[in-house]
Amino acid sequence: MYKTLMFAPGSRSELLKKSQLGDADALIFDLEDSVALNAKDAARENVRETLSQGCLKPFFLRINNPRAGDYLADLRAVEQATSQQNLMGVILPKAEVVKDIELLDEALKVVESKCNITLGSLKILPLIETCMGLRNTFDVASASPRICGVSLASAEQGDFMLDLGGQWTPQSLALSYPRSKMVIDARAAGVQWIVDGVFMNLNDLDALRVECKIARELGFVGKMAIHPTQLPIMHEVFTPSQAEIEYAQGLLEAFAQAESRGLGAVRYQNMMIDYANVRLAQRTLSLAGKN
Repeated sequence: MYKTLMFAPGSRSELLKKSQLGDADALIFDLEDSVALNAKDAARENVRETLSQGCLKPFFLRINNPRAGDYLADLRAVEQATSQQNLMGVILPKAEVVKDIELLDEALKVVESKCNITLGSLKILPLIETCMGLRNTFDVASASPRICGVSLASAEQGDFMLDLGGQWTPQSLALSYPRSKMVIDARAAGVQWIVDGVFMNLNDLDALRVECKIARELGFVGKMAIHPTQLPIMHEVFTPSQAEIEYAQGLLEAFAQAESRGLGAVRYQNMMIDYANVRLAQRTLSLAGKN
């Protein structure tokens, strides 16, 4: 579960290369909204050329939605590259209905076949950008085994806020219900990787920190970035602290000892803990890369 995903516009070949040297856990090579309509073909060629040289980091390709653009041409940029190294899958923008996933699922089978990629290995990360998409999050997240996570377009002046008609603030009152609903729907669908969208104000890192903390408190495990200066704060907030790690490790040790004595609940640091606490501790260590 990547904590940070860094956007690189397909129209900027130098950024497709430079982003691979940065600190993001994974990259997003973008062929959608960061690319002008008259620059789509050139952006696809930039992606193809970049991939043919090999990508140093895990990356997703953000394609155009099947209902809004030539997503098959986007996927051909991958097919025609001489290397698909570190390709994790695709980000599906403006995901709203199950049909979006079904169309993309079939298209990815073709990519896998042509590129000798293991069938079913390319994943789909739906990006929810509309109220209709949020309403259907559970159905979208349940639509295919390829679904690896879900993400909310939470940007201050992004598509979702426009559709919502709310007023963005650093405290995110307008987004509190959308974020919570996404987390609940995703968890109910068995999806654990829940990613918050981009933060657009590059000069206000304090507000970025506030937004990251809110997202993590609500159950998100990572965030999308649009500039390298945002990455340190995102990593800091979404990575469990040393105190959290030590607490989780101690809890698991204490519970293992209790369980060996036939106990399903035990006192640990003045709290009664049981199997739910164990699963939470295991998740903490997983996010910290400790198990």
